[in-house]
Amino acid sequence: MQKVLTFAAGAAVGFVLGTRSGRQTYEKMRHQSIELWHNPTVQEKVSDATETVKHKAPQVQHKVGELAKKATHRHTDTNSTTAPTNGASLGDAATPPPAAHIPTDADTTAGVPPTRGESAG
Repeated sequence: MQKVLTFAAGAAVGFVLGTRSGRQTYEKMRHQSIELWHNPTVQEKVSDATETVKHKAPQVQHKVGELAKKATHRHTDTNSTTAPTNGASLGDAATPPPAAHIPTDADTTAGVPPTRGESAG
């Protein structure tokens, strides 16, 4: 479906830019957009939006700064990879159990698997 839409958009652009009637259509749309941009009502709305952004920018900047500080502070508090996650100190952390023995082909070559804790060789 996306390929069909891409093809249709390409065909439309090719028509507008490649044919005389397409070029006339393009020039007409361009002229209308320029007229719309210079319309006093549109320019008034643009001016209002610009003023709103100018007045709100310091508030937004302050809020973003606070959030950045919180995120940085939170990141430095949890930056340690060796600290336990359950709230216990490092001295209270339990020692992990020893790794389990994983049998290999060498363990079973004699026909008898090794017992737990016994090395195959």
